[in-house]
Amino acid sequence: MITTMAPKRSDSMGDGSFGAPRGTRTHNGIDYAVQPDSMVMTLVAGEVTKIGYPYNPSDELKGHLRYVQITDSKGNDVRYFYVLPSVKVGDKVKENDIIGVAQDLQKVYGTRMISHVHLEVKTTESAFANPETYFL
Repeated sequence: MITTMAPKRSDSMGDGSFGAPRGTRTHNGIDYAVQPDSMVMTLVAGEVTKIGYPYNPSDELKGHLRYVQITDSKGNDVRYFYVLPSVKVGDKVKENDIIGVAQDLQKVYGTRMISHVHLEVKTTESAFANPETYFL
C-alpha cells in the first residue's frame, strides 16, 4: 500500500493483527503503521464502490475519519480505513493506484494509538478473509 508501511502488531489500543480479540468482537483486518499524510495505494484492481465513515459523521472526535471500498473482479470488497480519499465512487482503479492519504489517528487518540491504515477483505460470502493471505 505505502512503501513505508509495516504491520502494526500492538499499541495500548490493542493488537492490529487479523483475528485479534477486541473485547467482545474480533479484529476483522490487519493494521499497517503509517506516517500521517502518506499516500495510500490500492492492492487490487477494481471499482470504488463506497466511500464511507467508520464512525458516525456527527461524532466530534472521530466523525471525520473515512474509508475507501474497492470491489475486485471476483466481487470481494477490499476496504482501506483511515484514508482521506482522492477517488470517488464509480472510479476504476488499477493495482498500485493512489486512492488517498493516511489520516492522523494521533489527533484522535493521542499517543495511545499508532497512526495506521486498517485493511480488511470481505468476501462474496460475507466472511472476512485475512488480508495477509488474500493478497499472496
